Amino acid sequence: MSSDSAAATVPSAPFLAAPNSTAWFDTRPRPVLLGLGALGLAFALGVVGVHKLTWAVAGVVGVVLVVAVLLRPVIGGLVLVGAVPVLSGLAPGVPVPHLRASELLVGLVGVTVIASARRADAVAWSKVDWLLLAYGVGWALFGVIGVVSLHQHLSIDQWGTTIGQLQFFLLYRAVRIALRSAAERRLATKVLLAAAVPVSLLAFFQELHVGVVTRFLNTITGGLAAEMAASIETGNSLRATGPFNNWAALAGYLVPILFVLGALAFGGQLGRHRRTAVALGLCVLVGLLVTIEISAMAMVLLGAVVLARQYGVGRRVVRAAAAIVVVGALGAAPFIAPRFAAEFSPSAGSSRPAGVPQTLAFRWDVWGGQYLPAIEQRPLTGYGSLLPPSITWVYPESQYVSYLIEGGLPMLALFGALAWAILEESRAAAASADPFERALGRAAVMAVVAMLVMNFIWPFLSNGGMPQVLWCLLALAVPRRSPAAGVTPGIRQLEGALR
Repeated sequence: MSSDSAAATVPSAPFLAAPNSTAWFDTRPRPVLLGLGALGLAFALGVVGVHKLTWAVAGVVGVVLVVAVLLRPVIGGLVLVGAVPVLSGLAPGVPVPHLRASELLVGLVGVTVIASARRADAVAWSKVDWLLLAYGVGWALFGVIGVVSLHQHLSIDQWGTTIGQLQFFLLYRAVRIALRSAAERRLATKVLLAAAVPVSLLAFFQELHVGVVTRFLNTITGGLAAEMAASIETGNSLRATGPFNNWAALAGYLVPILFVLGALAFGGQLGRHRRTAVALGLCVLVGLLVTIEISAMAMVLLGAVVLARQYGVGRRVVRAAAAIVVVGALGAAPFIAPRFAAEFSPSAGSSRPAGVPQTLAFRWDVWGGQYLPAIEQRPLTGYGSLLPPSITWVYPESQYVSYLIEGGLPMLALFGALAWAILEESRAAAASADPFERALGRAAVMAVVAMLVMNFIWPFLSNGGMPQVLWCLLALAVPRRSPAAGVTPGIRQLEGALR
Protein backbone atom coordinates (compact mmCIF):
# COMPACT_ATOMS: atom_id res chain seq x y z
CA MET A 1 0.00 0.00 0.00
CA SER A 2 1.64 3.17 -1.15
CA SER A 3 1.29 6.53 0.55
CA ASP A 4 0.82 9.80 -1.32
CA SER A 5 3.74 11.89 -2.48
CA ALA A 6 3.16 14.48 0.22
CA ALA A 7 4.64 12.05 2.71
CA ALA A 8 8.08 12.81 1.34
CA THR A 9 7.75 16.49 2.23
CA VAL A 10 6.77 15.93 5.86
CA PRO A 11 9.75 16.69 8.09
CA SER A 12 11.02 13.96 10.34
CA ALA A 13 9.45 14.16 13.78
CA PRO A 14 9.46 11.96 16.83
CA PHE A 15 6.34 9.84 17.02
CA LEU A 16 5.59 10.82 20.61
CA ALA A 17 6.43 14.52 20.55
CA ALA A 18 5.01 17.14 18.25
CA PRO A 19 3.23 20.51 18.36
CA ASN A 20 -0.53 20.98 17.95
CA SER A 21 -1.18 17.60 19.52
CA THR A 22 -4.64 16.42 20.55
CA ALA A 23 -3.33 14.06 23.24
CA TRP A 24 -4.72 14.22 26.78
CA PHE A 25 -1.35 14.96 28.41
CA ASP A 26 -0.72 17.87 26.05
CA THR A 27 -3.93 19.65 27.05
CA ARG A 28 -4.22 18.56 30.71
CA PRO A 29 -0.69 18.32 32.15
CA ARG A 30 -1.47 18.75 35.90
CA PRO A 31 2.05 17.72 37.06
CA VAL A 32 1.24 17.68 40.80
CA LEU A 33 -1.80 15.45 40.37
CA LEU A 34 0.08 13.14 38.01
CA GLY A 35 3.01 12.89 40.42
CA LEU A 36 0.77 11.93 43.33
CA GLY A 37 -1.04 9.42 41.16
CA ALA A 38 2.27 7.85 40.09
CA LEU A 39 3.37 7.47 43.71
CA GLY A 40 0.07 5.88 44.65
CA LEU A 41 0.23 3.45 41.75
CA ALA A 42 3.82 2.50 42.56
CA PHE A 43 2.86 1.72 46.16
CA ALA A 44 -0.21 -0.28 45.11
CA LEU A 45 1.74 -2.31 42.55
CA GLY A 46 4.40 -3.03 45.13
CA VAL A 47 1.80 -4.39 47.55
CA VAL A 48 0.23 -6.52 44.81
CA GLY A 49 3.64 -7.79 43.71
CA VAL A 50 4.34 -9.17 47.17
CA HIS A 51 1.32 -11.47 46.87
CA LYS A 52 1.22 -12.17 43.12
CA LEU A 53 4.09 -11.16 40.88
CA THR A 54 2.24 -11.83 37.62
CA TRP A 55 -0.53 -9.43 38.66
CA ALA A 56 2.00 -6.74 39.43
CA VAL A 57 3.68 -7.23 36.04
CA ALA A 58 0.27 -7.01 34.36
CA GLY A 59 -0.41 -3.83 36.33
CA VAL A 60 2.86 -2.25 35.22
CA VAL A 61 2.14 -3.12 31.59
CA GLY A 62 -1.36 -1.67 31.97
CA VAL A 63 -0.06 1.60 33.43
CA VAL A 64 2.53 1.97 30.68
CA LEU A 65 -0.12 1.30 28.06
CA VAL A 66 -2.53 3.85 29.54
CA VAL A 67 0.21 6.50 29.64
CA ALA A 68 1.14 5.73 26.02
CA VAL A 69 -2.51 6.06 24.96
CA LEU A 70 -2.85 9.36 26.79
CA LEU A 71 0.28 10.60 25.03
CA ARG A 72 -0.87 9.45 21.59
CA PRO A 73 -4.37 7.98 21.15
CA VAL A 74 -3.32 6.42 17.86
CA ILE A 75 -1.22 3.95 19.85
CA GLY A 76 -4.38 2.73 21.54
CA GLY A 77 -6.10 2.23 18.20
CA LEU A 78 -3.18 0.24 16.79
CA VAL A 79 -3.00 -1.93 19.92
CA LEU A 80 -6.71 -2.69 19.75
CA VAL A 81 -6.62 -3.56 16.05
CA GLY A 82 -3.45 -5.63 16.25
CA ALA A 83 -3.82 -7.42 19.56
CA VAL A 84 -7.48 -7.84 20.52
CA PRO A 85 -8.58 -10.18 17.67
CA VAL A 86 -5.48 -12.36 18.14
CA LEU A 87 -5.84 -12.57 21.94
CA SER A 88 -9.59 -13.18 21.92
CA GLY A 89 -9.12 -16.95 21.96
CA LEU A 90 -7.00 -17.08 25.10
CA ALA A 91 -8.44 -18.77 28.15
CA PRO A 92 -9.83 -16.62 30.97
CA GLY A 93 -7.43 -15.98 33.83
CA VAL A 94 -4.32 -15.15 31.78
CA PRO A 95 -2.97 -13.04 33.43
CA VAL A 96 -5.89 -11.68 35.53
CA PRO A 97 -8.32 -14.17 37.11
CA HIS A 98 -11.76 -14.56 35.49
CA LEU A 99 -10.91 -12.16 32.65
CA ARG A 100 -9.79 -12.75 29.09
CA ALA A 101 -6.75 -10.81 27.94
CA SER A 102 -8.69 -9.37 25.00
CA GLU A 103 -11.54 -8.17 27.22
CA LEU A 104 -9.08 -6.62 29.67
CA LEU A 105 -7.32 -4.86 26.81
CA VAL A 106 -10.57 -3.56 25.35
CA GLY A 107 -11.69 -2.27 28.72
CA LEU A 108 -8.36 -0.65 29.60
CA VAL A 109 -7.49 0.91 26.25
CA GLY A 110 -11.04 1.46 25.04
CA VAL A 111 -12.17 3.32 28.11
CA THR A 112 -8.94 5.36 28.16
CA VAL A 113 -9.36 6.42 24.54
CA ILE A 114 -13.05 7.28 24.88
CA ALA A 115 -12.77 9.05 28.23
CA SER A 116 -9.69 11.09 27.29
CA ALA A 117 -10.89 12.24 23.87
CA ARG A 118 -11.40 16.00 23.61
CA ARG A 119 -14.85 17.22 22.66
CA ALA A 120 -13.44 18.75 19.47
CA ASP A 121 -12.16 15.32 18.41
CA ALA A 122 -15.37 13.43 19.13
CA VAL A 123 -16.74 11.19 16.41
CA ALA A 124 -20.42 11.69 15.63
CA TRP A 125 -22.64 8.80 16.69
CA SER A 126 -24.24 6.83 13.89
CA LYS A 127 -26.98 4.20 13.83
CA VAL A 128 -24.33 1.53 14.22
CA ASP A 129 -23.00 3.12 17.43
CA TRP A 130 -26.45 3.35 19.00
CA LEU A 131 -27.55 -0.11 17.90
CA LEU A 132 -24.27 -1.72 18.95
CA LEU A 133 -24.64 -0.16 22.39
CA ALA A 134 -28.27 -1.33 22.55
CA TYR A 135 -27.15 -4.80 21.45
CA GLY A 136 -24.65 -5.08 24.32
CA VAL A 137 -27.04 -3.60 26.88
CA GLY A 138 -29.86 -5.83 25.63
CA TRP A 139 -27.74 -8.97 25.96
CA ALA A 140 -26.87 -7.98 29.55
CA LEU A 141 -30.48 -7.02 30.35
CA PHE A 142 -31.88 -10.38 29.27
CA GLY A 143 -29.19 -12.06 31.35
CA VAL A 144 -30.35 -10.12 34.41
CA ILE A 145 -34.00 -10.95 33.62
CA GLY A 146 -33.07 -14.62 33.57
CA VAL A 147 -31.30 -14.32 36.92
CA VAL A 148 -34.28 -12.59 38.58
CA SER A 149 -37.18 -14.50 37.03
CA LEU A 150 -35.59 -17.97 37.14
CA HIS A 151 -33.70 -17.46 40.43
CA GLN A 152 -30.39 -18.28 38.78
CA HIS A 153 -27.05 -18.06 40.54
CA LEU A 154 -24.26 -17.01 38.18
CA SER A 155 -20.54 -17.45 38.74
CA ILE A 156 -18.09 -14.63 38.10
CA ASP A 157 -17.30 -16.09 34.67
CA GLN A 158 -21.00 -16.32 33.82
CA TRP A 159 -21.54 -12.70 34.81
CA GLY A 160 -18.66 -11.88 32.49
CA THR A 161 -20.51 -13.65 29.69
CA THR A 162 -23.65 -11.67 30.52
CA ILE A 163 -21.98 -8.28 30.04
CA GLY A 164 -19.38 -9.50 27.54
CA GLN A 165 -21.12 -8.20 24.41
CA LEU A 166 -20.55 -4.61 25.57
CA GLN A 167 -16.87 -5.03 24.76
CA PHE A 168 -17.69 -4.77 21.05
CA PHE A 169 -19.15 -1.31 21.49
CA LEU A 170 -15.99 -0.18 23.33
CA LEU A 171 -13.78 -1.75 20.67
CA TYR A 172 -15.63 -0.22 17.72
CA ARG A 173 -15.99 3.21 19.30
CA ALA A 174 -12.40 3.40 20.56
CA VAL A 175 -10.88 2.44 17.20
CA ARG A 176 -12.96 5.05 15.40
CA ILE A 177 -11.94 7.76 17.86
CA ALA A 178 -8.25 6.83 18.09
CA LEU A 179 -7.60 6.42 14.36
CA ARG A 180 -8.77 9.76 13.01
CA SER A 181 -7.06 10.16 9.64
CA ALA A 182 -6.82 8.18 6.42
CA ALA A 183 -3.09 7.60 7.03
CA GLU A 184 -3.79 6.16 10.45
CA ARG A 185 -6.43 3.82 9.07
CA ARG A 186 -4.03 2.65 6.38
CA LEU A 187 -1.41 1.89 9.00
CA ALA A 188 -3.95 0.09 11.20
CA THR A 189 -5.01 -2.03 8.22
CA LYS A 190 -1.41 -3.14 7.77
CA VAL A 191 -1.23 -4.03 11.46
CA LEU A 192 -4.49 -5.99 11.23
CA LEU A 193 -3.19 -8.00 8.27
CA ALA A 194 0.28 -8.57 9.70
CA ALA A 195 -1.15 -9.94 12.95
CA ALA A 196 -2.76 -12.79 10.99
CA VAL A 197 0.64 -14.23 10.04
CA PRO A 198 1.63 -15.68 13.44
CA VAL A 199 -1.93 -16.94 13.93
CA SER A 200 -1.84 -18.83 10.63
CA LEU A 201 1.65 -20.20 11.28
CA LEU A 202 0.59 -21.51 14.68
CA ALA A 203 -2.35 -23.30 13.06
CA PHE A 204 -0.12 -24.77 10.35
CA PHE A 205 2.45 -26.12 12.82
CA GLN A 206 -0.35 -27.41 15.01
CA GLU A 207 -1.63 -29.38 12.03
CA LEU A 208 1.87 -30.84 11.58
CA HIS A 209 1.79 -31.99 15.23
CA VAL A 210 4.81 -29.94 16.27
CA GLY A 211 5.01 -30.75 19.96
CA VAL A 212 6.15 -27.41 21.34
CA VAL A 213 3.42 -25.57 19.39
CA THR A 214 0.72 -27.96 20.58
CA ARG A 215 1.79 -27.60 24.20
CA PHE A 216 1.93 -23.81 23.85
CA LEU A 217 -1.58 -23.66 22.40
CA ASN A 218 -2.89 -25.98 25.10
CA THR A 219 -1.47 -23.62 27.72
CA ILE A 220 -2.83 -20.35 26.35
CA THR A 221 -6.27 -21.74 25.42
CA GLY A 222 -6.69 -23.72 28.62
CA GLY A 223 -6.30 -27.09 26.89
CA LEU A 224 -9.72 -26.81 25.24
CA ALA A 225 -8.22 -26.73 21.76
CA ALA A 226 -6.61 -30.13 22.15
CA GLU A 227 -9.64 -31.69 23.85
CA MET A 228 -12.09 -30.52 21.19
CA ALA A 229 -9.80 -31.46 18.32
CA ALA A 230 -9.16 -34.90 19.76
CA SER A 231 -12.87 -35.49 20.27
CA ILE A 232 -13.53 -35.70 16.54
CA GLU A 233 -10.13 -36.65 15.21
CA THR A 234 -10.36 -37.78 11.61
CA GLY A 235 -7.75 -40.22 10.41
CA ASN A 236 -4.27 -38.94 11.27
CA SER A 237 -5.28 -35.31 11.06
CA LEU A 238 -6.79 -32.80 13.47
CA ARG A 239 -8.70 -29.65 12.70
CA ALA A 240 -6.36 -26.81 13.59
CA THR A 241 -7.54 -24.25 16.12
CA GLY A 242 -4.52 -21.94 16.35
CA PRO A 243 -4.64 -19.64 19.42
CA PHE A 244 -8.39 -20.28 19.81
CA ASN A 245 -10.33 -23.06 21.51
CA ASN A 246 -12.22 -24.01 18.37
CA TRP A 247 -11.40 -24.36 14.68
CA ALA A 248 -14.54 -22.41 13.76
CA ALA A 249 -13.27 -19.42 15.77
CA LEU A 250 -9.98 -19.54 13.86
CA ALA A 251 -11.81 -19.73 10.54
CA GLY A 252 -14.04 -16.82 11.56
CA TYR A 253 -10.96 -14.74 12.34
CA LEU A 254 -9.31 -15.46 8.98
CA VAL A 255 -12.32 -14.90 6.70
CA PRO A 256 -12.44 -11.05 6.98
CA ILE A 257 -8.65 -10.91 6.66
CA LEU A 258 -8.81 -12.70 3.30
CA PHE A 259 -11.57 -10.37 2.09
CA VAL A 260 -9.47 -7.31 2.95
CA LEU A 261 -6.45 -8.72 1.12
CA GLY A 262 -8.57 -9.59 -1.91
CA ALA A 263 -10.25 -6.17 -2.10
CA LEU A 264 -6.94 -4.32 -1.77
CA ALA A 265 -5.35 -6.52 -4.43
CA PHE A 266 -8.21 -6.19 -6.92
CA GLY A 267 -8.41 -2.44 -6.26
CA GLY A 268 -4.72 -1.88 -7.00
CA GLN A 269 -3.97 -0.68 -3.45
CA LEU A 270 -0.98 -2.91 -2.76
CA GLY A 271 1.58 -0.78 -4.59
CA ARG A 272 5.05 -2.22 -4.27
CA HIS A 273 3.91 -4.64 -1.56
CA ARG A 274 2.36 -7.14 -3.98
CA ARG A 275 4.81 -9.95 -3.25
CA THR A 276 4.47 -9.46 0.48
CA ALA A 277 0.69 -9.45 0.16
CA VAL A 278 0.74 -12.64 -1.92
CA ALA A 279 2.90 -14.38 0.67
CA LEU A 280 0.62 -13.16 3.46
CA GLY A 281 -2.48 -14.27 1.56
CA LEU A 282 -1.10 -17.76 0.97
CA CYS A 283 -0.15 -18.04 4.64
CA VAL A 284 -3.66 -17.03 5.76
CA LEU A 285 -5.27 -19.30 3.16
CA VAL A 286 -3.30 -22.28 4.46
CA GLY A 287 -4.40 -21.36 7.96
CA LEU A 288 -8.02 -21.44 6.79
CA LEU A 289 -7.59 -24.76 4.98
CA VAL A 290 -6.26 -26.56 8.06
CA THR A 291 -9.40 -25.60 9.99
CA ILE A 292 -11.37 -27.71 7.49
CA GLU A 293 -14.29 -25.33 8.08
CA ILE A 294 -16.30 -25.89 4.89
CA SER A 295 -18.68 -22.97 5.37
CA ALA A 296 -15.80 -20.51 5.75
CA MET A 297 -13.94 -21.84 2.72
CA ALA A 298 -17.08 -21.69 0.59
CA MET A 299 -17.83 -18.09 1.63
CA VAL A 300 -14.25 -16.98 0.92
CA LEU A 301 -14.39 -18.53 -2.55
CA LEU A 302 -17.75 -16.94 -3.39
CA GLY A 303 -16.73 -13.60 -1.88
CA ALA A 304 -13.52 -13.50 -3.90
CA VAL A 305 -15.47 -14.02 -7.12
CA VAL A 306 -17.93 -11.25 -6.20
CA LEU A 307 -15.11 -8.83 -5.34
CA ALA A 308 -13.36 -9.66 -8.59
CA ARG A 309 -16.50 -8.93 -10.61
CA GLN A 310 -16.93 -5.62 -8.81
CA TYR A 311 -13.43 -4.64 -9.90
CA GLY A 312 -13.84 -5.94 -13.44
CA VAL A 313 -11.34 -8.77 -13.16
CA GLY A 314 -13.85 -11.56 -12.71
CA ARG A 315 -12.72 -13.89 -15.49
CA ARG A 316 -9.05 -13.81 -14.53
CA VAL A 317 -9.87 -14.36 -10.88
CA VAL A 318 -12.25 -17.23 -11.64
CA ARG A 319 -9.49 -18.97 -13.59
CA ALA A 320 -6.98 -18.29 -10.83
CA ALA A 321 -9.46 -19.41 -8.17
CA ALA A 322 -10.09 -22.63 -10.07
CA ALA A 323 -6.36 -23.32 -10.17
CA ILE A 324 -5.99 -22.50 -6.47
CA VAL A 325 -8.90 -24.77 -5.60
CA VAL A 326 -7.38 -27.67 -7.54
CA VAL A 327 -3.90 -27.19 -6.08
CA GLY A 328 -5.30 -26.56 -2.62
CA ALA A 329 -7.53 -29.62 -2.79
CA LEU A 330 -4.58 -31.80 -3.81
CA GLY A 331 -2.32 -30.38 -1.13
CA ALA A 332 -4.94 -30.47 1.60
CA ALA A 333 -6.47 -33.80 0.59
CA PRO A 334 -4.80 -35.76 3.43
CA PHE A 335 -6.78 -33.86 6.06
CA ILE A 336 -9.80 -32.62 4.06
CA ALA A 337 -10.74 -36.02 2.57
CA PRO A 338 -11.41 -37.65 5.97
CA ARG A 339 -13.59 -34.67 6.87
CA PHE A 340 -15.80 -35.14 3.81
CA ALA A 341 -15.88 -38.90 4.35
CA ALA A 342 -17.05 -38.42 7.93
CA GLU A 343 -19.68 -35.89 6.86
CA PHE A 344 -21.35 -37.93 4.13
CA SER A 345 -20.70 -41.55 5.11
CA PRO A 346 -23.82 -43.45 6.27
CA SER A 347 -24.16 -44.18 9.98
CA ALA A 348 -25.65 -47.36 11.38
CA GLY A 349 -29.16 -46.77 12.69
CA SER A 350 -29.29 -43.24 11.37
CA SER A 351 -32.30 -41.88 9.49
CA ARG A 352 -30.25 -39.08 7.94
CA PRO A 353 -31.19 -38.59 4.24
CA ALA A 354 -28.48 -39.27 1.68
CA GLY A 355 -26.50 -36.15 0.76
CA VAL A 356 -27.20 -34.35 4.06
CA PRO A 357 -23.96 -33.72 5.99
CA GLN A 358 -23.71 -35.40 9.36
CA THR A 359 -23.11 -32.12 11.20
CA LEU A 360 -26.24 -30.50 9.76
CA ALA A 361 -28.36 -33.54 10.60
CA PHE A 362 -26.99 -33.53 14.13
CA ARG A 363 -27.72 -29.81 14.52
CA TRP A 364 -31.27 -30.26 13.31
CA ASP A 365 -31.83 -33.02 15.87
CA VAL A 366 -30.42 -30.87 18.68
CA TRP A 367 -32.45 -27.80 17.69
CA GLY A 368 -35.71 -29.67 17.20
CA GLY A 369 -35.36 -31.94 20.20
CA GLN A 370 -33.91 -29.58 22.81
CA TYR A 371 -33.63 -25.91 21.92
CA LEU A 372 -36.86 -25.11 20.06
CA PRO A 373 -39.14 -26.64 22.73
CA ALA A 374 -37.29 -24.59 25.38
CA ILE A 375 -37.55 -21.41 23.31
CA GLU A 376 -41.30 -21.93 22.92
CA GLN A 377 -41.63 -21.75 26.72
CA ARG A 378 -40.04 -18.26 26.95
CA PRO A 379 -40.16 -16.67 23.46
CA LEU A 380 -40.02 -13.05 24.69
CA THR A 381 -37.30 -13.20 27.36
CA GLY A 382 -35.21 -16.32 26.86
CA TYR A 383 -33.17 -17.80 29.68
CA GLY A 384 -30.16 -15.51 29.98
CA SER A 385 -26.69 -16.97 30.46
CA LEU A 386 -27.82 -20.30 31.97
CA LEU A 387 -29.52 -22.96 29.88
CA PRO A 388 -32.67 -24.69 31.18
CA PRO A 389 -32.28 -28.23 32.59
CA SER A 390 -34.08 -29.72 29.59
CA ILE A 391 -31.10 -28.93 27.34
CA THR A 392 -28.31 -31.48 27.63
CA TRP A 393 -26.22 -30.38 24.63
CA VAL A 394 -24.88 -27.05 25.89
CA TYR A 395 -23.70 -25.77 22.48
CA PRO A 396 -26.51 -24.04 20.51
CA GLU A 397 -24.59 -24.59 17.23
CA SER A 398 -26.14 -21.46 15.71
CA GLN A 399 -25.89 -17.78 16.53
CA TYR A 400 -29.58 -17.28 15.85
CA VAL A 401 -30.60 -20.12 18.13
CA SER A 402 -28.24 -18.63 20.72
CA TYR A 403 -30.05 -15.27 20.50
CA LEU A 404 -33.42 -16.96 20.93
CA ILE A 405 -32.33 -18.99 23.95
CA GLU A 406 -30.51 -16.01 25.52
CA GLY A 407 -33.06 -13.24 24.95
CA GLY A 408 -35.90 -14.58 22.84
CA LEU A 409 -37.38 -12.87 19.81
CA PRO A 410 -36.49 -9.31 21.01
CA MET A 411 -32.78 -10.19 21.09
CA LEU A 412 -32.97 -11.69 17.61
CA ALA A 413 -34.80 -8.59 16.34
CA LEU A 414 -32.16 -6.34 17.93
CA PHE A 415 -29.42 -8.21 16.13
CA GLY A 416 -31.39 -7.97 12.89
CA ALA A 417 -31.51 -4.19 13.19
CA LEU A 418 -27.79 -4.06 13.97
CA ALA A 419 -26.95 -6.31 11.03
CA TRP A 420 -28.96 -4.11 8.67
CA ALA A 421 -27.20 -0.99 9.98
CA ILE A 422 -23.66 -2.36 9.58
CA LEU A 423 -24.50 -3.65 6.12
CA GLU A 424 -25.85 -0.23 5.17
CA GLU A 425 -22.75 1.55 6.54
CA SER A 426 -20.46 -0.92 4.77
CA ARG A 427 -22.22 -0.36 1.47
CA ALA A 428 -21.86 3.40 1.94
CA ALA A 429 -18.12 2.95 2.54
CA ALA A 430 -17.93 0.72 -0.55
CA ALA A 431 -19.23 3.66 -2.62
CA SER A 432 -16.48 6.01 -1.39
CA ALA A 433 -14.52 8.04 -3.93
CA ASP A 434 -11.27 7.09 -2.17
CA PRO A 435 -10.04 3.75 -3.61
CA PHE A 436 -8.59 2.55 -0.30
CA GLU A 437 -11.78 3.30 1.64
CA ARG A 438 -13.78 1.73 -1.18
CA ALA A 439 -11.71 -1.47 -0.91
CA LEU A 440 -12.21 -1.67 2.86
CA GLY A 441 -15.92 -1.01 2.41
CA ARG A 442 -16.33 -3.79 -0.13
CA ALA A 443 -14.35 -6.16 2.07
CA ALA A 444 -16.60 -5.22 5.00
CA VAL A 445 -19.72 -5.95 2.94
CA MET A 446 -18.41 -9.40 2.05
CA ALA A 447 -17.41 -10.07 5.67
CA VAL A 448 -20.83 -9.08 6.98
CA VAL A 449 -22.64 -11.24 4.42
CA ALA A 450 -20.34 -14.17 5.22
CA MET A 451 -20.99 -13.68 8.92
CA LEU A 452 -24.76 -13.68 8.43
CA VAL A 453 -24.61 -16.95 6.48
CA MET A 454 -22.06 -18.71 8.69
CA ASN A 455 -24.00 -17.81 11.83
CA PHE A 456 -26.67 -20.33 10.85
CA ILE A 457 -24.37 -23.24 11.76
CA TRP A 458 -22.19 -21.82 14.56
CA PRO A 459 -22.37 -18.86 16.99
CA PHE A 460 -19.50 -16.87 15.51
CA LEU A 461 -20.45 -13.60 17.23
CA SER A 462 -20.55 -15.14 20.71
CA ASN A 463 -16.98 -16.42 20.53
CA GLY A 464 -13.50 -15.13 19.90
CA GLY A 465 -12.11 -14.49 16.44
CA MET A 466 -14.69 -13.17 14.01
CA PRO A 467 -16.49 -10.47 16.06
CA GLN A 468 -13.27 -8.76 17.17
CA VAL A 469 -11.73 -8.58 13.70
CA LEU A 470 -15.07 -7.70 12.12
CA TRP A 471 -15.70 -4.72 14.42
CA CYS A 472 -12.14 -3.51 13.90
CA LEU A 473 -12.63 -3.74 10.13
CA LEU A 474 -15.94 -1.86 10.29
CA ALA A 475 -14.37 0.85 12.46
CA LEU A 476 -11.60 1.29 9.87
CA ALA A 477 -13.84 1.09 6.82
CA VAL A 478 -16.48 3.66 7.82
CA PRO A 479 -15.01 7.22 7.71
CA ARG A 480 -15.47 9.55 10.67
CA ARG A 481 -18.40 11.93 10.48
CA SER A 482 -16.65 14.93 11.99
CA PRO A 483 -14.50 17.86 10.83
CA ALA A 484 -11.36 16.67 9.09
CA ALA A 485 -8.50 15.98 11.48
CA GLY A 486 -4.88 16.31 10.56
CA VAL A 487 -2.55 13.38 10.47
CA THR A 488 -1.17 12.64 13.91
CA PRO A 489 2.38 14.05 13.96
CA GLY A 490 4.89 11.35 13.18
CA ILE A 491 2.33 8.92 11.76
CA ARG A 492 3.85 9.06 8.30
CA GLN A 493 7.28 8.36 9.76
CA LEU A 494 5.95 5.26 11.51
CA GLU A 495 4.08 4.16 8.39
CA GLY A 496 7.27 4.63 6.36
CA ALA A 497 9.22 2.48 8.81
CA LEU A 498 6.74 -0.37 8.23
CA ARG A 499 6.76 0.08 4.50
